[in-house]
Amino acid sequence: MKSKLLVLFILLSVQQAYSQIGTGSTLIGGSLQFQSLERFNTQELRLLPNVQYFISDNISIGGNLGFVTERNNLGQDTYTRTNTFVFGPEARYYIDLGENVHFYGAASLGFGFGGSTFIDGNDRTDTEDTSTLNFGVNPGILFTPGSKVGFNFELNLISFGRNSSTPAGANTSTVFNGFTFGTNTFTPTFGLYYIIGN
Repeated sequence: MKSKLLVLFILLSVQQAYSQIGTGSTLIGGSLQFQSLERFNTQELRLLPNVQYFISDNISIGGNLGFVTERNNLGQDTYTRTNTFVFGPEARYYIDLGENVHFYGAASLGFGFGGSTFIDGNDRTDTEDTSTLNFGVNPGILFTPGSKVGFNFELNLISFGRNSSTPAGANTSTVFNGFTFGTNTFTPTFGLYYIIGN
């Protein structure tokens, strides 16, 4: 698998020595994240497609539409599965550090909705509906080694999250608000983009 990814990277990279993004360029891609928290016996997978359109040489606007699935293992055949669909706008400001390296700051607003299901063998029971609201400001690096490909690396910096859960059949919700400040190098985001119009 690693050798196939290396070959793909080389093929995409040799198209040109560098890529110049700017007004009218479009980035199409996104990120795939996996997180396993042994302490809580939980695994999470995030698939987050993203599109960015450059309205000037240094500013892009766009957003994402994605899917998050989480599994909380309670026993060998007993677990809770939570699926959430997420979407939201994003804006980025870029500073060129070289011909193919671009530092950026991103501000994003995210919304999500979904639900949790308790699974015990072949039995499935819907347990709650969930909704999320998130706001974040994050730094990142976009590396464009070829004319049509870009890779980004992004860290969390400032984020606010509001999560609401409503048990099945209930009329009241439990709301949890969270705020974080500071980079967390243990949960970076990596993305791959295809560049149009440069």
